[in-house]
Amino acid sequence: MIRITDWGVSATRPSRLAGLLALASLLTGCSSLTRQILYSPGRPPTKIDASVSSPSMVTARTNDGLALKGYFWPGGADDPDVIIFFHGRNWTAGRGAETARPLADGQNSLLVASYRGFDDNPGKPTEEGLVADAHAFIRLAIELAGPDARIWLIGHSLGAAVALHAASSDTHVRGVFLLSAFARVTDAVPRMAQSLVPDAWDNLAAMSHWSGPVIIVQGGLDRFIPTSSGDELFSARRGPASLIVGSESRHNPDMKRLSPWLNEAIANMEHGSLTNLPSPPPGWIEKVRQP
Repeated sequence: MIRITDWGVSATRPSRLAGLLALASLLTGCSSLTRQILYSPGRPPTKIDASVSSPSMVTARTNDGLALKGYFWPGGADDPDVIIFFHGRNWTAGRGAETARPLADGQNSLLVASYRGFDDNPGKPTEEGLVADAHAFIRLAIELAGPDARIWLIGHSLGAAVALHAASSDTHVRGVFLLSAFARVTDAVPRMAQSLVPDAWDNLAAMSHWSGPVIIVQGGLDRFIPTSSGDELFSARRGPASLIVGSESRHNPDMKRLSPWLNEAIANMEHGSLTNLPSPPPGWIEKVRQP
């Protein structure tokens, strides 16, 4: 019995996403099927709890003509910071909004993105397509908050890859937070099957293309992302970076605990330096930093 989660694959016996990808490719030769397994787009849309701080539903339009839905909480009138949250594999924008909601308790605006082929959005997910979707939400954030908006990207798992790749080719982004990020998606695949993976999502390469600050947040009990991924990502950096590790944290982040710290970190990173980065919340430590 195999259970596909938000990123990894778990089973009653050890199993890998790679096995499903390889089997699908060998049996069909169809990259669209392997992408369906790779991304496992979440649906149907998750209902947002309207009893607390209900967001507005918004639409981002991609350069190739797709209309993608998202959720938006406006921030303080005098606060130009906008956080864009990118959810992981097998999730929906609604689940992303429920997870990211605590970020809206600060003065920063919060925009929760979605992707082509996820929820009831048009299109089919690909690496190039999801990065294009991220750029559409960055443009939307500027439309919502004005031309002086400061854009901060927070991505979880697959969403961390989307955020990092988008930041590396968009000058509006001030900083990136990577939650439960992998180094390369092919690291989960046996070498003989790596050529079957349709999209590489090489975060190590993307690290070298982004000069702004990066905060890597890794769970010590993450069952799907190797704990070494955080070290690899940090080692690939040539700019400001910090590696935060939660000894008891799993793959899905506890945003109620992390959000106050994330908002404070954004406030202290106004000029792109990590010198004044606040101490992590209880249960988390800063393993290493280069300001």
